[in-house]
Amino acid sequence: MAKQQSPAFRRIRSVLARSPHFCALPPEKLDRLAAHGRLVSYKSGELVLDAWRPAQRLLVLLRGGLRVSVPKADGTSFIVAVIGEGTFVSPASLVEQKPYMVDAYAIGRTDTAEFRLQALRGEFRGDPQIEHHVRAQLLAILEALTDMHRDAVALPLAQALPRRLLAQALSAGQTWEHDREIELRVLQTDLAEMLGTSRTRIGAELKRLEQAGVLRLGYRRVIVRNMTKLCAAAGKGVVPL
Repeated sequence: MAKQQSPAFRRIRSVLARSPHFCALPPEKLDRLAAHGRLVSYKSGELVLDAWRPAQRLLVLLRGGLRVSVPKADGTSFIVAVIGEGTFVSPASLVEQKPYMVDAYAIGRTDTAEFRLQALRGEFRGDPQIEHHVRAQLLAILEALTDMHRDAVALPLAQALPRRLLAQALSAGQTWEHDREIELRVLQTDLAEMLGTSRTRIGAELKRLEQAGVLRLGYRRVIVRNMTKLCAAAGKGVVPL
């Protein structure tokens, strides 16, 4: 009971309840899940996940952002996503005895809720609802990654960029209905790499969206001002990332 009265528990529980990745779980199971969370903060640029290490923890972002990349044999890497509040990493951590497949670095000050996988498996072992939820989340992430690839290669930048921003914003939950601005930690260079274009083109498109009242630009971040306008620019079928 004392754990559930702590500020850390309330913060973790609040984000889980808003996140489209967790909000479908019953309140009692969200309570049990949040009780296992440990609040951990990272400095900008700090390595949060190291690829090929055995998965021992599940991370849920509470604030900030993570640049998620796939390392290559030649020492380079490719950014596959930038994720923010409400999202969890990594999919591999939901499958027992699998290694992390990605590196993840903090973008700005980043707060996470971290869960020991062994403790979660003990808490929810044999629970069919949790097992179904895990499978559904793995499928949802596959769908999101497939959509991102399609958007990058098949859509004009004027639509692909809003879709990428919207996918990140949606994971923060439905708080935008109450006129809350949503801060996305993402660099223009990262957006350019993910969408296969130049930073100059990304900058020009972001400026156009800023002038249209959709967003405003900050240092190492994009602030969504009007989710209705962003949804209109992105089109239908965007999956939370």
